[in-house]
Amino acid sequence: MQRIISIFKKYKNVLKGILFVSILILVLIEFSHMRKTVSFSAVKDILSHLSVLQIFSLFIFGILAVSPMMLYDYILTKELGKKISIFKLIENSWTINSLNNLIGFAGLVDVGLRYSYFSDEEQEGKTMQGISKVMPYFMSGLSLLSFVSLLLLFSHDKNNTLKTYSFVLVLASLILPVLLFLSTRKRLDYFGNLSKKKILALIGTSLLDWLFVSGFFFYVGKVLGYNVSFVNILPLYCISICIGIVSMIPGSLGSFDLIMIGGLLHLSLNHNEAASWLLLFRIFYYFIPFFIGLILFIKSMAGQINDKFLGLPGKFLNIISRGILHFMANFFGFFLMASAILPDEIHNIPFIGKMDPIRGQLLFQFPSFLLGSLFFLLGRLIKRHSTFAKPFCIVLCPISLIYINLGGYSVFGSLYILVFLMLLYTERKSLNRKSFFYSLEDRIKDIGYIVSSFIVTIFLLYVSRGNTGGNSLGFLLFHHNGFLSRTSIGTHFFNGFFNHFLHLFAYLLIIAFFYIAVESMAKDRHFSFGEKFEKSRYKAFLESFDNTNLNASLAFLGDKLIYYYTEGNKDLVAFQFALEDGKAVVMGDPIGRNEYFNKAVSSFIEDAEAKNLIPLFYEISQDMTLLLHNYGYDFMKFGETAKVDLNKFDLTGKAGRKFRAITNRGENSGYSFKVEFPSFSNDFLDELKNISDSWLSGRQEKGFSLGYFDRDYLSLAPIACVLDSSGKIQAFANFLVCNNDNESSIDLMRYDPKTERNGIMDYLFVQIFLYMKENNIRYFDLGMAPLSNVGQYDHSFLNEKLAFLVYSFTSRFYSFGGLRKYKEKFAPAWEARYLSYPKDSNLLFDLLTIYKIDNRQVKKV
Repeated sequence: MQRIISIFKKYKNVLKGILFVSILILVLIEFSHMRKTVSFSAVKDILSHLSVLQIFSLFIFGILAVSPMMLYDYILTKELGKKISIFKLIENSWTINSLNNLIGFAGLVDVGLRYSYFSDEEQEGKTMQGISKVMPYFMSGLSLLSFVSLLLLFSHDKNNTLKTYSFVLVLASLILPVLLFLSTRKRLDYFGNLSKKKILALIGTSLLDWLFVSGFFFYVGKVLGYNVSFVNILPLYCISICIGIVSMIPGSLGSFDLIMIGGLLHLSLNHNEAASWLLLFRIFYYFIPFFIGLILFIKSMAGQINDKFLGLPGKFLNIISRGILHFMANFFGFFLMASAILPDEIHNIPFIGKMDPIRGQLLFQFPSFLLGSLFFLLGRLIKRHSTFAKPFCIVLCPISLIYINLGGYSVFGSLYILVFLMLLYTERKSLNRKSFFYSLEDRIKDIGYIVSSFIVTIFLLYVSRGNTGGNSLGFLLFHHNGFLSRTSIGTHFFNGFFNHFLHLFAYLLIIAFFYIAVESMAKDRHFSFGEKFEKSRYKAFLESFDNTNLNASLAFLGDKLIYYYTEGNKDLVAFQFALEDGKAVVMGDPIGRNEYFNKAVSSFIEDAEAKNLIPLFYEISQDMTLLLHNYGYDFMKFGETAKVDLNKFDLTGKAGRKFRAITNRGENSGYSFKVEFPSFSNDFLDELKNISDSWLSGRQEKGFSLGYFDRDYLSLAPIACVLDSSGKIQAFANFLVCNNDNESSIDLMRYDPKTERNGIMDYLFVQIFLYMKENNIRYFDLGMAPLSNVGQYDHSFLNEKLAFLVYSFTSRFYSFGGLRKYKEKFAPAWEARYLSYPKDSNLLFDLLTIYKIDNRQVKKV
């Protein structure tokens, strides 16, 4: 035995793999055997004569008949000193016993699964010892019942025909004495040395087990209405099961059936009655528990495979499961809506017609339309991992189950809902997001699903009718049995159109009301993500490191939320972002220490997705784009930012000729340049406000990625001004708060278009360059040229071409091509900027969201 144990230890993983594969092969063989031996039409015929309550009782008592077996494993864990949760014990034990009942394979499945589930690497020898001590007592209860049956065999005349098999009961009765003798042997490490307390517990469990099984067999006959005494059934059952066990046929089927049917025939039952009795017993004691155990076995095996491959199979399976759930919800929604719209024709559609949709008046069919539309919403909740999907499903599915069975049993539809509920239960942990945003993107997608579903329905109906002309299109009109009918286009249609239109409008209002109500309940009433801008905290954060991110200045506008990544209550990285239509749009690269960017990005994405938000990263650098690519994000080039090397900028020489001309032209016009420093007077800010209002000319300010006129914001940094000969300000630009020696820039640029002459903005830029060069600043950032060199070439990506079209036709203030051309005159170097977005996000809607944020009314959050 020790040698066997050492082999087990050495080849443990291989043997486990062989065990699991072997069990799967045996399962497939059993499925094939089941398909040949079980007549599903016969099962349906038997069940049709039973009430729902009787069927339900068979299901419950069948589960209870298997349940005592779990006590074996409870005793085994006590013998092994193994601590395991009660739920895990029930799961493992049910799997072992239900599979062994049907495909026992001479007990090898029983031993193999128990060893696999209950063994520890450190105590593998002890595990085998425990199994060898406990398992023999599984037959002790049968031994006691065989002794009782032997007595009954000779005390009742109706059992005379079974006396031929009395030797079977005699042999079975001897099992317990032999076990008791072996178990008390102290020298037997593997089959003996078991305490009296555990021996009594095992005998009691086994007796309970076999009494439940034989009692359930007897109960099946009573449900079928057969008047046979338990005194006659018990000896017959014990003889049949003993012969079945000896034959080693999986589940004791075959030989068990042969002996049992022969015995029942002698108890005044005909062959069909005996067969129906055995068939129901097999279904509710063997097959149903077996399928439950098979699901648990696959779950367990999948868990081990998942651990072996670092959790990747589990993630892949979760994605597939949610996709299936989303599809199933949409498909069932389509079925319900189609059955309301096409009550008669729906039966002609392959597969869908099997769901037996209800036929009736419009008032009765409208719930089908309503429930169908709500299933589309349920699918969306599942797709977005909303926790509200669970209670919503618990309410919607039972109501739908009752509804589809009102006009007659819908077996296929009922099973469909039950499978859907079971699959949803397995995915319940992934539905963990309290927030739900029913975005424009999702609304349009759901409408698209519904419309495309109807198109497919009409096509299938057209095909099923064999392209028969007028009849194939006749269902496109209204009638009293539904929304559509076969009446020809003409006077009758127009006479009833207005009345039907009002009804349809009222129905759509009701559906809209339910959608709004569900959406409202699915939302997180206490939703929060990120923090409002707090100036003191943000300034302290910027002072904690050497900041080189010029975009950090835009946070002082107060129109964006801030997300801080912290460790030890210390702010290390910050993201500035805006919320719109269920998306968190981050402006620029993260702000903070580069070494923490990876952790910060991971934290931001995880927290955003936990709130059911879709993170988008806007105008980010190449390094940030590559980092996000590691998180599965797609990207597209969004434009280029221009940087002027101030060390090379000069008014002298041939290269500086055009800049000299700009300067001379400005000075000849009486312009002068001046930099004002905070703090500013109200009169000064009022003068700038007048220039800004004149420049806007009634147009709305842009925010988010650009500065807007805000007195508090402008008061934070110096402002460059162009003055005319009278000393009046004609143009201005504010410096960024986060300018540094390596790189600086400006934000708000405004001039008075009524008085502007001779390229005042060119003069302003040249003077700013010269001023910053004198202050030893190396680069000047001219800012973004959105969609510069994006989507304008034959081989550009389609999404980049799409982006260029979207922004070209929605721009309010400037031409993108003209902006790049204007900046080119200062001979800058161009650096690409990108938009990064999740793979499952729709780029078109992402661009529309960014456009909405860029152009919405500016205000502090």
